[in-house]
Amino acid sequence: SFQNLQEDIQNYFESHLQGLQNQVRNHLQKSYSVHKVEVDAKVINVGESLLDCGLCESDEFCNFQKTPSQCEKCTLCPAGFFQMAECSANSDRICQDRDECTESPSICGERIKCLNTPGKLYSLIIE
Repeated sequence: SFQNLQEDIQNYFESHLQGLQNQVRNHLQKSYSVHKVEVDAKVINVGESLLDCGLCESDEFCNFQKTPSQCEKCTLCPAGFFQMAECSANSDRICQDRDECTESPSICGERIKCLNTPGKLYSLIIE
């Protein structure tokens, strides 16, 4: 029945909540972190720059991790994320998941567990 399914899901989340939160944090750090790239353009024998995108638009950055380097649109932080660093000529914007459960511990109410996930939260009823 639906009630049994709901209880099974709730029991699963309660018993795995800490592990899930750690997995989500690790996933976010790997998936949503963009590291600044600091480089010096070098000249090869033919006189061309190895790391040169030319002129990127104001809402773009030069992605040196591509071969050849190319201009790409700056990331827009999605709902549930906040901006940690601006987009610049040579690095993308850095967005971080907002942990609503930590920011507002009573957001779900009493006797309800809060589970933060990328971009949103879930309130799990404890019976």
